[in-house]
Amino acid sequence: MSKLPDHISAYDYCWLLSDSRWAWEFLRRNEKFRLDWQQRQPDDLSFMPACHQITLVRPRTAQTLAERWGLAFFPDANADGLEADVFWSGGLYPRRVHTHITPRGQNEVCEIYDRTVGICRITHFTDMAGREHLLLKGNGCVIQVLCTGMSLLAREPVKLSFVIDSLDEFQAKLKTLQRAQRVYDPQAEAEIPEWTRHSLALRNALVALDCHDAGKSYFDTAAFTYGEARAREAWDSPSRAMKDEMKRALARGRELRDGGYASLLGPVQNALELA
Repeated sequence: MSKLPDHISAYDYCWLLSDSRWAWEFLRRNEKFRLDWQQRQPDDLSFMPACHQITLVRPRTAQTLAERWGLAFFPDANADGLEADVFWSGGLYPRRVHTHITPRGQNEVCEIYDRTVGICRITHFTDMAGREHLLLKGNGCVIQVLCTGMSLLAREPVKLSFVIDSLDEFQAKLKTLQRAQRVYDPQAEAEIPEWTRHSLALRNALVALDCHDAGKSYFDTAAFTYGEARAREAWDSPSRAMKDEMKRALARGRELRDGGYASLLGPVQNALELA
């Protein structure tokens, strides 16, 4: 990992991350994972730029080592949750969006297809079994999509339909689709971060992990997170609230880095399946 940034605002990009992108932030800080990532070879994958901000990715060899970590292939471990081309396996990440592709009739309009191609940066991945997957990036959000039906690369015009194929996953899939609305919103602009309790807890765990890896103390972590004046006041008081908060944040960060990241992708038991 790179060195600790100079200011807490360097983590502001995280406020819109979905849980699947948070999972990547913690995994890429895992040293065992990075050792495996460093074993990748330049010719393991084929990357080909296409039109409309689309990159085509194909595996040339089986991605066995990446699959141990729940990934379809190794993304750049130095790229953050907004930029990395992270495709999680379906067994680990059931909440991915499902879109069905069918022929488009003559003069038929498909708003989903037109807006996707016109607005998003797209990574199109075809796995070893021939299944097609998309990563849609835009307006601070990233959405992973499984494609079924026709090939998106068919010569004839196609149309896309979003599918919710499991009542058990209905609420989770609906939430993901609601997040996708931001990707498609041409009016979306950079905003002042509005942290939820959940996202703030994940950010603080990530910060505590980075501070610890940089050799910082609990006080240093508190000063980085809340400012030195507030941290000093808390450290000089009889209360242990902030001290305990820093310890909990680091413990949570370690847990997520060392396999618990899988709990952000689906059922908690999936974390036990990882190497």
